[in-house]
Amino acid sequence: MASVSSFRDVIANMYYNDLFDELSEYIEDNPDKLESNSYHVQSPDEAALSDFDIITIDITDSPGNSILFDVIVSAEIEIAETVRRNRETDGIEQWFRISCRADLDDGIQNFQINSVSIYNKYRESKLGRLSEYLVPIIEKEQFDNVATEFLNEFCPEALSTPMPIPVDEVVKRMGLKVKEIQLTKHFTIFGQIVFGDCTIEYYDRNERTYKPLEVSRGTILVDPNVYFMRNIGCMNNTIIHECVHWYKHRKYHELVKTYNSDALLISCRVNETTKYKQQWTPEDWMEWHANGIAPRILMPRSMTIKKIEELIKKNELLFGTYDRLNIMENVVYELADFFQVSRIAAKIRMLDLGYKEVEGVYTYVDDHFISNYSFKADSLHKNQTYSISLSDSFFEYYANPEFAKIIDSGNFIYVDGHYVINDSKYIKKLENGSIDLTDYAKLHVDECCLLFDLKLNKASKMDIVVYLDSIMFRKATPDYNRVPTFNPDKHNMEVFNRSEELKKFHEEFVEEGQHLSRTTQTFSQAVYGHIKRKGYNKVVFIEKTLLSGKTYDRIKNNELNNPTLETVVAICIGLELSPTYSEEILRLAGYTLNNTPQQLAYKKLIHSYRGHSIYECNEVLEALGLSPLCAKAYKEMIS
Repeated sequence: MASVSSFRDVIANMYYNDLFDELSEYIEDNPDKLESNSYHVQSPDEAALSDFDIITIDITDSPGNSILFDVIVSAEIEIAETVRRNRETDGIEQWFRISCRADLDDGIQNFQINSVSIYNKYRESKLGRLSEYLVPIIEKEQFDNVATEFLNEFCPEALSTPMPIPVDEVVKRMGLKVKEIQLTKHFTIFGQIVFGDCTIEYYDRNERTYKPLEVSRGTILVDPNVYFMRNIGCMNNTIIHECVHWYKHRKYHELVKTYNSDALLISCRVNETTKYKQQWTPEDWMEWHANGIAPRILMPRSMTIKKIEELIKKNELLFGTYDRLNIMENVVYELADFFQVSRIAAKIRMLDLGYKEVEGVYTYVDDHFISNYSFKADSLHKNQTYSISLSDSFFEYYANPEFAKIIDSGNFIYVDGHYVINDSKYIKKLENGSIDLTDYAKLHVDECCLLFDLKLNKASKMDIVVYLDSIMFRKATPDYNRVPTFNPDKHNMEVFNRSEELKKFHEEFVEEGQHLSRTTQTFSQAVYGHIKRKGYNKVVFIEKTLLSGKTYDRIKNNELNNPTLETVVAICIGLELSPTYSEEILRLAGYTLNNTPQQLAYKKLIHSYRGHSIYECNEVLEALGLSPLCAKAYKEMIS
């Protein structure tokens, strides 16, 4: 929709004369009630309205199609009084509150003015307010209350005993119906709710073209090919999402119909909004409402807590009270199955209800689920996480000197969404050459992993977002609006000190000390020494570094003594050199990494992404919008 007229504009256009006449009569009948600050007219005995402007409209929701609203106006008034036979006149400005009501049914009907009074700005605001576009003003903290109101009306039995919401029955009780149909060619819309009889277009997959379809008021259109929010959620969530629109947003559409008769449905798109809150349209706010309230309807607060506690007790008997990882994993799985929602939705609901331990299961980071992990319950406070996406960690590395210092120590390595102490107790090499957390580390991330505070993301466009502020897409935490931020607190300093102690006994540390004690004359000699130490031949060198055979020959013959920075970094990453080795190789080549984005990325890859192949490192660089290492060879290898 290109533009949206507010309720204020509609009232001004349709009922200006009615408001003028009522206000004029009040002013003429009550000149002594005016708050005159005129120097010439102290006690007016006559007053007349010249003109007025609508400042704002306070709108209160009410059952059915009716609404109550107060029109706040600034009036220009001519006042007069007789003093000792002299007639004194002046002009003043006065604010008034004009209380009205109307019905919304195919436009605005039965408009009437109930009262006029002097405006009191200290008057308490009413509950159940609507915005100037007739969209309910609902804070996130009120979502559970709205969900309870909804269930009280359409499924009260779900508030007395834990049960999966009978979605089909709820739809029937609301007087709605559901139709499954492919809405778009590329699955960009997951659902629609129709507010008036109309003709829509759907995509015919067999004929590969859009076709018209007549649909009636109160129809929920669902694309069965599209799961809610990019495969996160389920059909039940989609249907209830549309039910929330019908429950809370019909008045907005009645308003829109007064100037746009074609606006008869809401289309709910797969892609979330990426605008600042201040730029949100009424439709953005309505999507936020539906995204936030629908999961709370499917999992009512008190009944969900009751079911969670039941499942925890059951699984404690099965696994023992100390096996929290398996307990929480099973609880999420069974909770999702019971309420017929996705596992991600079940996990987010548990987090929202204060079950911190569930943070370690079904965590989605950098486009994949990481391994489940556990920790001591008291080690994690609200708005904290042990997981961080690689992109978030890069931004934190650039912005936070304390975090950069920790990472540059070489004591930590990024593995499976965590920054873990670089020690064989916590990390292991897999047969395919990649690295992973040990089983011990997965059960004790509080012992070996850095912790991050979730703080407001001032740079984020997602100022207010979907349920629990987002639906965990490509993030390590369920919250777009807060980002993981490193804080050198007691926990992180204890983990760092533990890493320092382990480093002293690390076998590689001892080996490095012995190796670096040797006299190294040139860059080529140092690199070739590492190649022999690793037991690599020419073929392996080319594969791991993406450098040419000619480069290998020049290194072997001690002829490559003025390499490019890109070549040096490719060698450090390809040969999986430790930070200590890498810094020595860079020094011999005459380089010190600076603070440009490209070189900061090199520095972080060397210090905390060791063990990952040059291909994985190039994927990181490209994701950050930076140039990959050995770009030509890399493109040839992946094409």
